[in-house]
Amino acid sequence: MATKFQVNRRDGNGAQPRLRCTLAGLALQRPVLQRPVLQRRLLQRRLLQRLALALLALALLGLALQGCGPAQVVDEQTLSEKVAAPGLIVLPIALNIPERSGLEVAWRSVDVANWLLVHTDLPLIGPLDFSANKPLDDVLVAGQDTDLGSKEDEWGPEWRTWLALHVLVTENRATNVRDIVDTRVKDKSKPNTYRQHGIEAALRVEVGLYDVRRGTRLAWTVLERTDDPTQYTPGEDPRPGVTAAVKDALQRLVELAPVLLRPAGARRTRGQGLVDGVPALMAFSAPELPSTIESLKTQGDEVKEAKVYAAWDRVAPGLSAVEIRNATLGRGVLVREALPPLNAGDVILSVSGKKVSAIHQVDRLLGLCSPNPDACDVLVRRAGGEVALKLRWPALPAVMPAP
Repeated sequence: MATKFQVNRRDGNGAQPRLRCTLAGLALQRPVLQRPVLQRRLLQRRLLQRLALALLALALLGLALQGCGPAQVVDEQTLSEKVAAPGLIVLPIALNIPERSGLEVAWRSVDVANWLLVHTDLPLIGPLDFSANKPLDDVLVAGQDTDLGSKEDEWGPEWRTWLALHVLVTENRATNVRDIVDTRVKDKSKPNTYRQHGIEAALRVEVGLYDVRRGTRLAWTVLERTDDPTQYTPGEDPRPGVTAAVKDALQRLVELAPVLLRPAGARRTRGQGLVDGVPALMAFSAPELPSTIESLKTQGDEVKEAKVYAAWDRVAPGLSAVEIRNATLGRGVLVREALPPLNAGDVILSVSGKKVSAIHQVDRLLGLCSPNPDACDVLVRRAGGEVALKLRWPALPAVMPAP
């Protein structure tokens, strides 16, 4: 069987050339694309591919710059207007993230308390005032799950009429294989280590107000958002995305309980210029979490000192070595900004004879004794010695417009 191929040249009228194939007397013809047409189509395809890659790169860049996606409310309940409380008990925050430790829980718990000092007018009892007798995920009934009842002489029986605030943070790092598998450093001069390229995490923050005696949940909000755990500045907050998510949830809860939580028109900015005591934060522990001090017992002095300095750098960046030493020895609340009669660098040791180590403790005790004609007795550490002062609540700090 003979097969013949022949190409007909373009005719004088510029007709499309055709490839003619003759097989066993059967002639088949099909048009042949010109080279300019092929090049044009290939160029269009390449342009589309480059455009898609550029759009993908812009999306990834926007995600990296943003750090985490916007929070979305997935569940909430407004507080009944019939509910009233003279104060709040801030339960230790329940952290279900890889960075969880005694120090991390303590720092984030007092951070919640400090946020409430600024955005509400209520006195607070915080996690440095009591101890939990259950894992932090299960500490919901403040009257039963803590030793608050054994310390009633410090704040009186009225605490049983307060409300408890509980924060739960959970994280799901469901990632694709490309994110999980790291790439070895190719530089032969460096050891065989792995380099992380980033992980996308899903955060869920639940904030609720509970009845102190029964543990009934009265109001709550649940927020979800995405986060990149690798986006942080070393030496500072290791999870800024978690911090932002918790504050978003607290702000939403204030909106759900306006009568109880929203501040008055003119108010004090409580806690201004003060810093929580790092020694107390490092001493915090829970049934499932040893304290940082306990975990450092087997370490050398250099490691312990480095941990203390790192903790102070996180809560009060820029302190000198002398200031850190003075604040650590004082084991109280550091005065960062002068608030006469308090000087910058003072460490508040006690108010009305009761030791303090957190800002909310100073605020609560000053609120109790300020109505006295003689004001409040405050003991501070200053220049290596102890100085007794008289302080009234409005002086810490002055009355300022509401934010």
